[in-house]
Amino acid sequence: MTKIAIAGAGLAGLVLAHSLRDRAEITIFEKARGVGGRMATRYADPWQFDHGAQFFTALTEPFQNYLAPLIDAGIVARWDARFAEFIGAEQTAHWQWDSTRPHYVGAPKMNAVAKHLADGLDIRLATLIGSVGRDGDYWTLADGDGENLGAFDWLVSTAPAPQSAALLPPEFAHHAAISGAKMRACFALMLGFDVPLPFDWDAAHVGEADISWMSVNSAKPERDTAPSLLVHSTNAWADAHANDDHDAVKAHLLSEASRISGHDLSCASHIAVHRWLYANLPKREGPAALIDPSTQLAACGDWCIQGRVEAAFTSAMALSDELTAVL
Repeated sequence: MTKIAIAGAGLAGLVLAHSLRDRAEITIFEKARGVGGRMATRYADPWQFDHGAQFFTALTEPFQNYLAPLIDAGIVARWDARFAEFIGAEQTAHWQWDSTRPHYVGAPKMNAVAKHLADGLDIRLATLIGSVGRDGDYWTLADGDGENLGAFDWLVSTAPAPQSAALLPPEFAHHAAISGAKMRACFALMLGFDVPLPFDWDAAHVGEADISWMSVNSAKPERDTAPSLLVHSTNAWADAHANDDHDAVKAHLLSEASRISGHDLSCASHIAVHRWLYANLPKREGPAALIDPSTQLAACGDWCIQGRVEAAFTSAMALSDELTAVL
């Protein structure tokens, strides 16, 4: 059976592995300690934070069909949030999400989706592919210490574009296309409170500020946790301050969130920040996935289309179809 190595256990890697597991022997290598990529959840008992993807939509029929059994199983839930829009500190709109354009989250936490998809797959966590070599017809992989990770017929990267460009050899026919995908950073500020938050909204989009998003994480479906607030910086601010001291980042984002919400949030009992170096990118033109049968290298991910959960699924399924045709 064909052996395929997949770099990355985010949604794209997990969906791809699931789709191909009856046709190939799949091994997923993930540098982090858990699965999910940006569909992640951070724990700080008694709080938890979906500090990457905040929600997702399903605008295409294939993704709707894929989600249906996950919804039936309670792994995905519709989030009918009270939604607000702010321009600076002025709230300009307010409405409630509903079934007309459903917004979804993992339940009881965002990474529940990835954990469900990971079940039964061969996933090597905390394993970074440090080098890639060629041995006859096979790609040979080694970790950061030079230890052998095995030989594979195909190597597929589902990591963010800059990491995929660094991993895949330059003879990959689409190497220039990967290098051209410029991803942007984002900071996630995580605030935990001892008392409920006094907001009339559960989620808010923010304009004309250094933050772009605020959401009451504990208000999402099936969350039986202490009150928590998640704040995302804008990509522009994160790009400009990517290497700043994290205490300075926390202080600035906390000040911005307090100013816009109209409440002093410095009373939080838990304050933490996480930097997503490769968080988002604008919509891209071109193929939904990249494959080079001559070298038996391929890549997919949301960055092939746009930085969205549904884009990760669409890209993975596109690559699955192309690999199925050549395996």
